[in-house]
Amino acid sequence: MNIKFYNPLKQVALFGLGLFVLASCKNNIPDDIDSLGQDIVYSNNEITPILGRNTFYNNLVSIGQNTSQPLTFKMVNIRDIDGQPATIFNDKLPVTVWKESYNGLEKSIAEINAKRKTEYRPILEVLEHSGNINFWGESANAGFIKAQPDSGYVFDIEVSNTGGRRYIRNFKLKPFRERPYEPSIIDPITGLSMLPYTWPQNMRNMLGNRTKKPMFNSDVNVYFNKLESKGAGSSTLTISFLDSLNNPIDPAKFNATNWEKLVHGFKHRFENKKVVYDVAYPIPLAPIETDYAPNGREAYMQFKYRRIGNFGQLEDCYFGFYFAIYEAGDWEIQFRFPNESPLFD
Repeated sequence: MNIKFYNPLKQVALFGLGLFVLASCKNNIPDDIDSLGQDIVYSNNEITPILGRNTFYNNLVSIGQNTSQPLTFKMVNIRDIDGQPATIFNDKLPVTVWKESYNGLEKSIAEINAKRKTEYRPILEVLEHSGNINFWGESANAGFIKAQPDSGYVFDIEVSNTGGRRYIRNFKLKPFRERPYEPSIIDPITGLSMLPYTWPQNMRNMLGNRTKKPMFNSDVNVYFNKLESKGAGSSTLTISFLDSLNNPIDPAKFNATNWEKLVHGFKHRFENKKVVYDVAYPIPLAPIETDYAPNGREAYMQFKYRRIGNFGQLEDCYFGFYFAIYEAGDWEIQFRFPNESPLFD
């Protein structure tokens, strides 16, 4: 007869071995990891900003169902067209950023500047979590950044999550040469201009003083002039008018102009038959609709006067000008009437 004796030590050992096996199996079960598919698509892989301006490319990335979020984006391997590293994009330049929202209701330059600050940013950056691209071109120019017609630069974007990483390759950066103001007659590729002036965009009820015939937009030539600096940090905008003999026209002739609300400037004064404003640049300050920038992209000035028309009624006569200035300093916008002066009376 075989008699089996119960061995408690053996049972404990077997129980411990079982727990060890279960624990080992549990540790070998992989945690859930993110998926990283091929369905990450950029809607634009050629970036063509204008030097001297900040340009933000938003809503560029489309992510399909095969890729888990959140994702991390990183710009890598920026190089020139010959494959040489473009180390200038490792440097950081001063740029102006908003600490608080601009709304166009600010009452002084100090109030505007209190909402802004200077930061140092790389000229080109890919935002870490959205993949959007910022071109901080405020301090950039064609003196050290290759601009068209040069082929520019190439870069890649690394996309990663806990599931791994992949690369979206061969983005192109092909900046245009700086144009410090708009409307600009400067060719964005050559940097040259065929004419030194542009024209206003609208006009109403204006007659020539000599012919008494209607005037048109093309009868006014508009010049942008960068003035010699009036001092460190000086920031002004001057408005002036010249008649057909290049003599100054007194701004008071435009007797229905709302000089207080003409531009978002301050302490306007009449000096030597010119109007001078203290301003903050760029103009407009931000891409939002305000009293000074009704379309949110350009500032608008309207020069108006009233006179008695042919049938004895009082007529509003004016011309209007949409514009932008991106480079800080002391600027003058001059309106010249080369053919004949307006009829004011």
